[in-house]
Amino acid sequence: MEAKLVNSNGGEAVSPLGQTFSTSLFSVCIQAIFEMEQPIDVLSAKKAINDILLPCNPRFCCIMSEDRHGTPQWVQTEVNVDDHVIVPEFPPGQTEYDEFVNDYICNIHLTPLPKNRPLWEFHFLNYNTSKARATLIINMHHSLGDGTSLMSLVFCCVTRADDPNLPLTFPSSKSVPHKASPPYYSLSSAKFMYYMLQRLFVLVLVLWYTVSDVIGSLLRINWVDDSKLAIRGPPGVEMLPKVMTHLIFPMEDVRKIKNSIGGTVNDVIMGVIFCGFQRYLQITHSRGGNEKVRVTGIVPMNTRVLSGLKDIKDMIKPKSGAPWGNRFGLLHIPMRTANTESPLDSVRRARKVLDRKKMSLEVFITSRLLRYLGRQASAICMYNTLANSTLTVSNLIGPMEKIAMNQIPVKNMFFSISGLPQTLLLTVVSYMGSVRLEVIGVKGYVNCDSLAKCFGDCFEEMKDAIDA
Repeated sequence: MEAKLVNSNGGEAVSPLGQTFSTSLFSVCIQAIFEMEQPIDVLSAKKAINDILLPCNPRFCCIMSEDRHGTPQWVQTEVNVDDHVIVPEFPPGQTEYDEFVNDYICNIHLTPLPKNRPLWEFHFLNYNTSKARATLIINMHHSLGDGTSLMSLVFCCVTRADDPNLPLTFPSSKSVPHKASPPYYSLSSAKFMYYMLQRLFVLVLVLWYTVSDVIGSLLRINWVDDSKLAIRGPPGVEMLPKVMTHLIFPMEDVRKIKNSIGGTVNDVIMGVIFCGFQRYLQITHSRGGNEKVRVTGIVPMNTRVLSGLKDIKDMIKPKSGAPWGNRFGLLHIPMRTANTESPLDSVRRARKVLDRKKMSLEVFITSRLLRYLGRQASAICMYNTLANSTLTVSNLIGPMEKIAMNQIPVKNMFFSISGLPQTLLLTVVSYMGSVRLEVIGVKGYVNCDSLAKCFGDCFEEMKDAIDA
């Protein structure tokens, strides 16, 4: 059904990165998945979507349409919620609920959103048996916004399960205390000269790392490619069938490891990924121990002035420090493949690599460049960057308390991304005192169960090393 245009004379221009995610070459969606503790009342959920979700952001009442110059614009339209709500039926004889949900999510990866209406969908999977369960899947096109935008939208529509009147709280990933103000030195003292030399040295490092990283990013578009391991697929791999599995790490154990090395939660998770992926290559690929093997992980990084999740009312304000939309850059993380270090050493190396990357302005510069290249050129650049890399790692923070959606408690939550030209995607989200690592791979190229076991074994070895 063609959507009815309310403003046929035009609308707000789609952002450059938003245009990048909606081309014939490159179409990417984000799926937020919520495991509910009881079945969902679909009629009540539709009313909540119409009364709560849609008024939060006018973008969900728009379609993407091109003006007479071929420039994509957001044009307001009337929304029929029934067109965006899907309630699938379980196949006869289906008994494995988790298997059905995983297969259903992987099928969403291969099913494009209709372009003649607003680019979002809600999928309600109710399993009414003696052990009633339900899953809510929000499928949103990436042109509407990035993961930070989506999660901010979701959290404006949920409440704390224990007390709806209390605000949600989110964990801090950092353990480094607030830095004190620079000391005062006499301008003629040796200490002042030493202090200024230190600052100059840091500035030189930032410039050097930025230049080298930007050049490396540009080379990866056409000339630099990861090694052709069996884990990587052919062109068009984004449309091949996928499988998925997951691990859950207690946040208390993650913090123990983090405190032992003086790093962050992200350092620990990346250390687990470094070590587990290295071990997986050793097991499944004969070239895994070769130092010359090039493996790169792509990590999307938030480029907003204000980091973390913000209230959506603040995000859609003009000149917001944390605006709604696509505000991120791609960070290139080299993955070591030689099995010559312990799991804790992998965490230390992850910390070293991430600290080094934090001193570079690569993500800000490359993100800015993509905005000026034009729709098709920026899509080619981003597609080639991902296609020439081995995997993507994306992480988001979730609330520390149990949440409820439309008064139904949420047991667990995670997310996935479809349309990436890679065989392996790792997504990480924290929720209610735990960290969930989702492993999503293409059938025939990635053994997700084996890879997940490698991650789990490495994490357990880290815990044992800390407790020893």
